[in-house]
Amino acid sequence: MLKKQLVSLGIVSWVLFSVVNLLMSSKFVKLGQQVTTSDIMKSLIISAVLYFVPIVIGAMGHNAGYYVLALVIIIYSVGLINVILTMFYGSSANMTIKALMIFAGIAVLVFNGYWMILAFRYRHSLDNVRDEKKYQELKRQQEQQK
Repeated sequence: MLKKQLVSLGIVSWVLFSVVNLLMSSKFVKLGQQVTTSDIMKSLIISAVLYFVPIVIGAMGHNAGYYVLALVIIIYSVGLINVILTMFYGSSANMTIKALMIFAGIAVLVFNGYWMILAFRYRHSLDNVRDEKKYQELKRQQEQQK
C-alpha cells in the first residue's frame, strides 16, 4: 500500500513541480528575464528523467529507487524555496500573483514533506519485516541447539 502511494505521489510531486516551473517561466511573474521554450522543455525533460527513473526502479522492487527519489525530491524542494525567495525579492508582479506563487511553492513543499513522511513509514515497515525475520531465525536456531 505504501509502495503504491510513494509511486503515485512521486508522480504528483513531479507534476506539481512542473506546474510551478512553468508558472515561474511565464511572463506574468515578471522576473525581468525571458526564458525560451527550449529551456523550459529541457528543464521538464531533465526533471521527468530524474523523477521517473527512480520511480520505475522502485516499482520494479528495488527499494534503492525510493532513496534516489527522496534525494531528487529534496533537491527540487530547495528549488521551491528559491521560488518563494524569488517571488519575495525578484519579481515586479502585483501582490496577488506574488502571493499565489508563494502559496504554490509552500503547498508543493508541504506535499513533498508528506511524501518524505510516507517514505520514512515505508522504510520503517521494511525494517520491521527484516527484524522479524531475523528474530524468527534466531529463535529457530536457539530451539535447534536445545
